[in-house]
Amino acid sequence: MASYLINKAHKDESVIRFKNVDGYTFRPKVSKNDYIKVTEVKIVDPSLIDKILSQKFEKSFKKIVELAMIVVNNDDADEGDCELVVNQAELLREILLTRYQKFINYEKEQLFLKKLRLIENEMRMKQVEIKQKALYLEQQEELYRGRSR
Repeated sequence: MASYLINKAHKDESVIRFKNVDGYTFRPKVSKNDYIKVTEVKIVDPSLIDKILSQKFEKSFKKIVELAMIVVNNDDADEGDCELVVNQAELLREILLTRYQKFINYEKEQLFLKKLRLIENEMRMKQVEIKQKALYLEQQEELYRGRSR
């Protein structure tokens, strides 16, 4: 596979061919109206990589927050719903630590991890609330049933 770099600093916008350069690689969405078929793009500018990965994280994080809000505001939610949100947050954390860590700066990484911890803590509190509610309902049922002979 050939790799090219377009040098816009020169007047002729010359193309320089290169093989191995460190950078973030992704596959762009393909539409029918594209004139050029691009299967893979590698970005080498650190600030651009940081912006792209921040947007990807925020998009995924918004989905998790929407799920969490549904679970928190739903009185009929069960532990499985909370566990689903916690698993999604853990998955995003693993992606952040394995794929994105070397490309984003330390402060943003810590901010993203803090956001994920907040969601996980909220879901764990909801799980405890659900368990307490189930235990209370069980105790109330025992009181009404009483002992029969």
